[in-house]
Amino acid sequence: MPITLPAKGDGSMLQVDMGENYEYQFYINLDLGKVVHATKNNLYHLAFQSGGNQKAVLTNSGQGMAVYNTGKSDFAAVGFNDTLIAYKNWKYDAPSNDIDSSAIGNWNTESQVYLIKLGKTNARVRKFQIKYVDAFQYIIHVGDLNSSIGTDIIILKNKDQVFTYFSFDFLTTVTDVEPAPNVKWDFVFTLYNKTFYDQNPALPYVVNGVLFHPATLGTVDSNSIYNAINKDFASSRSLVSKKDLIGYSWKNYDRDQNLYTMNNRYNFIIQNGDGRFYKLRFIDFYSATGIKGSPKFEYKVLE
Repeated sequence: MPITLPAKGDGSMLQVDMGENYEYQFYINLDLGKVVHATKNNLYHLAFQSGGNQKAVLTNSGQGMAVYNTGKSDFAAVGFNDTLIAYKNWKYDAPSNDIDSSAIGNWNTESQVYLIKLGKTNARVRKFQIKYVDAFQYIIHVGDLNSSIGTDIIILKNKDQVFTYFSFDFLTTVTDVEPAPNVKWDFVFTLYNKTFYDQNPALPYVVNGVLFHPATLGTVDSNSIYNAINKDFASSRSLVSKKDLIGYSWKNYDRDQNLYTMNNRYNFIIQNGDGRFYKLRFIDFYSATGIKGSPKFEYKVLE
């Protein structure tokens, strides 16, 4: 069916192809008007903070990963029976990726054994402990569910990255997940977990959306005409640091028609890390050949 597009603005267009199953993620720099880094979503399972005095650990929630703290410190004592409890009590990282809202939480108080599921189903569950951290490394203890003795793995902090990434598939760290530190970016198209608490029970769900760089600020405007938004208006708005401010709700999904449409009510005002204002709106979610997973958006610097 033909789709009526909004009136064209005087800005620029950019489109990314995440793949029909959203296999790829793209980091965007609005000043340059292009993708500055692209990588697969499934390269890693755990992300360890790389700063010298940092110790938080996040999961790759876009793969449906979740964690359960068994409350036990004896690695051999954790087994199949613990999974029966874990299946009903999985904890997911918040979409904001705030450290205080992470599934693993403050692990440094006790060396407890965690169960971790490596995907959306319970088919692949591993157990692990985080045993030690200092300015240079983490030491973790990992094993299969039925293993009584696991394996110690040293994870050297990669000081060239915000996080150091670890894969359970290879039992080693992996690179090329995030852009190099000298590469500026404003937001990333990616997969992440969103828990819908209006469902009973609460429903964790992997969504396709946009997450901000920590230095990016923004707000959502649903009352203005996009072409009328200027710098004076943008600078008068209260902007917030909220990683999932754009999130996923710029598109709607019709289950009956199996069709995505754009939520044309939403305009986004963005201020990047260098202080420049942009306005942005989404135009499409399909490629030129009609395949989903190709977000297209219009944007303009406000001067």
